[in-house]
Amino acid sequence: MNPRLAAARALAAVLSGKASLNSSLPTQLDKVEARDRGLTQDLAFGTARWQPRLSALAERLLQKPFKAADADVEALLLVGLYQLLYTRVPAHAAIGETVGCADKLKKPWAKALLNAVLRRAQRESSEILAELERDPVVRTAHPRWLQKSLKAFWPEQWEAICAANNAHPPMILRVNRRHHRRDAYLELLREAGLEAQPCPFSQDGILLTEACDVRGLPGFDQGWISVQDEAAQLAADLLDLAPGQRVLDACCAPGGKTCHLLEAQAGLDAVVAIDLEAKRLTRVRENLDRLGLDAHLIACDARDTASWWDGKGFQRILLDAPCSATGVIRRTRTSS
Repeated sequence: MNPRLAAARALAAVLSGKASLNSSLPTQLDKVEARDRGLTQDLAFGTARWQPRLSALAERLLQKPFKAADADVEALLLVGLYQLLYTRVPAHAAIGETVGCADKLKKPWAKALLNAVLRRAQRESSEILAELERDPVVRTAHPRWLQKSLKAFWPEQWEAICAANNAHPPMILRVNRRHHRRDAYLELLREAGLEAQPCPFSQDGILLTEACDVRGLPGFDQGWISVQDEAAQLAADLLDLAPGQRVLDACCAPGGKTCHLLEAQAGLDAVVAIDLEAKRLTRVRENLDRLGLDAHLIACDARDTASWWDGKGFQRILLDAPCSATGVIRRTRTSS
C-alpha cells in the first residue's frame, strides 16, 4: 500500500472520532512495505502533530468543507499539506503521489480537488499562514483549552512548552536485562552501523541518534529490546523490586512497564496486570510473548476489588492511572 494512503486511512479514523492514532495506525502499517513504514509513521504522526495548522490552511483553500463521509479525502489532503510544509519530499512527488491515492479510495472525483488545493498551497501557503497565525491555535498547533491551562500554570513559558510538544520525539530503547546489559547492546548497535548513546537516568535506556524501523534493530523479534521513553523506564527501579514479591500493575496497557518489571527482577513471585478494556490487554499479551515473559492479565476495573482480587497481598503496586497525558503530547499527538 502507498504510505500516503496508509497514513490517510489511519488519520481518517481519528478525524471521524472512531479511534486514536495509536490504535488505527498499526493496522495500516501492516499493509505497507517494510521500507515504507518509517515514512508512513512520519506522515501520520507529523500530520496529526500539525493538524490545527493544516486544517486551518485547508479550510482557507477549500470552497466548502468536506462531508463527514469524506473524512478519508480530508485526511489525504492534510497528509499532502504536511509533506509540502514540513518534509523534504519534492513538491511534485508530494502532490502527484497524494493525488494518485484518490483512486484507491474509490473517489476519483477527489483527484482534481486535491490537485488544485495542493498546487494552490504550494504557491500561497506562506502568505495565508502568516495571516492565520494571528490565532495562537494555528501558530502553536495546540487547542485553545490546552493553551489556557498552560498559560495559567506557566505564563512565561507556555509557548516554549508548545514548541517542545511539536518537536519530533527521540527514539529510546529499553534493553532487556534478561538478555543483555546496556553496554553489550550498544556494541551490537555500533556493529550494525547505528549511532546511539546511553540515557542519563535509566540504567536500561538507550537513545538512538536517528529513529529507525524497530524491526531492523538487533534482536527485536527475540525480545532483546523494546521501545519506551526514559521517564517510563524509571518506574521499575523506583519500585525497589526483590525476589519473592507479588506485584500489581493497575492500568497496565500497553504493557511497557509490566514487561520492564519482569525484566528487572526475574525472581518475582507473580505480576498481576489489570486494565479496564479487554481489547487493550491484547497488546500487553503481544509484548509479553515477544519478550518471553508472563503475567496474569485481568480485564476489569481495579477499584472493584471484589471482581478480581483473590485476597492475597501485594508487596508492590504500580498505579499509572489514566490522566491528561499532557506529558507525552509530542509522542501521541492526535486531532483535537
